[in-house]
Amino acid sequence: MVVDARTSGARGRVITYPTALRTARRQFVASGGPAMDQLTEDLWVSRATLYRVVGSRDRLLGDVLWQLAARTLEQAWGRSADAGQRGVERLLDVARRFDDEVGAHEPLQKYLAVDPVDATRVLFGATARVHVRNVEAWADLVRREQETGNLGPLQFSVAETAFAFVRIGESVLFGSVLAGIEPDRRLGEHLRRTVLPG
Repeated sequence: MVVDARTSGARGRVITYPTALRTARRQFVASGGPAMDQLTEDLWVSRATLYRVVGSRDRLLGDVLWQLAARTLEQAWGRSADAGQRGVERLLDVARRFDDEVGAHEPLQKYLAVDPVDATRVLFGATARVHVRNVEAWADLVRREQETGNLGPLQFSVAETAFAFVRIGESVLFGSVLAGIEPDRRLGEHLRRTVLPG
């Protein structure tokens, strides 16, 4: 969607959703945001114009988080291949690498600490679609390993396997936010292994 701010009483700019998304991503990485008021300043548009373009803050922030997560996941996938991992061990290795990167990502950790309620809604809610896209991405990785012949028969469907795998991972990464408990990565890996072929 394109909005011409000059015809909507705003500050005289035309912005697109990709422009808003890039700006929000830079803001999040810099400060653990984004704050919509700051985005209006950075983009030089009114609040009304910004919301007409992005739809909602949850959608925008969900896209920011997913872009960062998708890039991290692909990098983990590539590094796992470089390390010679295959099949179940590759999926578990990718999960470990992904968890390590997410756990060390300071902007996300700041966001979780400062506003855990908002973070929970965005990470797991239907509007932001972070969880849904994460499941879809892991289903794709499972299929890739199936297609190479490195993964044995699954106990469940690909979609069910990916859903369980992701839910276990979320409990590890976000246990402190979801239940006030410290993540147990050893237990998380054990549970992930149980949903994969023996």
